Amino acid sequence: MNIPKISNVFAGNTNRSENNSSEKKKVSIPAAVGALGGALASVGIIGKLTKGKLTFDVFEQGSLAKDMGAVIAVSSSSILGGLCGGLLDAKSDEDKKAKVKESLFDISTVVFPSAIATSVLALANKAKVKSPLVQVAATILGIGLGMPLAQKAAGVFDKFVHKDEPNVKLEERKLKPQDYFVHVDDILALAIISKVPFAKQLHADKILPLIYAWCGFESGSTTANNKEENKVG
Repeated sequence: MNIPKISNVFAGNTNRSENNSSEKKKVSIPAAVGALGGALASVGIIGKLTKGKLTFDVFEQGSLAKDMGAVIAVSSSSILGGLCGGLLDAKSDEDKKAKVKESLFDISTVVFPSAIATSVLALANKAKVKSPLVQVAATILGIGLGMPLAQKAAGVFDKFVHKDEPNVKLEERKLKPQDYFVHVDDILALAIISKVPFAKQLHADKILPLIYAWCGFESGSTTANNKEENKVG
């Protein structure tokens, strides 16, 4: 993402950092509509299923599985909604590939950290460890271990997408220390799952769907960099 680019403040994806030169962004209205629609639809469905009404209070269900499920459902539907909208005004096949790769990477940056944090909390609960430090540790481990896994998954998918294009030079996503400070969406999601007190005080459960909608918009707005230096031969 590129916010103050708001993305560098709110979105939790390393490919939104300036060090990723293989992709760029442009405004896509269909991506914005799709991302917002995906976020609102998932929130509405979860609210109806869990509380019998339309509400933004779809997180903090008191269950690790339900909280993680809600986080993954809202983030995925927002990002996929943005992708679907973005594909409508894609100018080339390369743009479509860039949008798909970006979207799957964005989803993986939610799934991997959430799964790791939830696993840590589940083990702590099983061992009957109630210290607040466990919540902090789960969040740190979720991001610290989850992001490199998301990076590796992105590399595998890049190779799969370009398996029939041997002349394309693939650039590995680079993770720098400062990248971890821009993952506000991941931090809020893990704080909700981990029941960190500040998440409730900030009403993070109501903020998060809008942040994911922005993530989906940026994923759907990704376009390929047409510079020839990304190819060899």
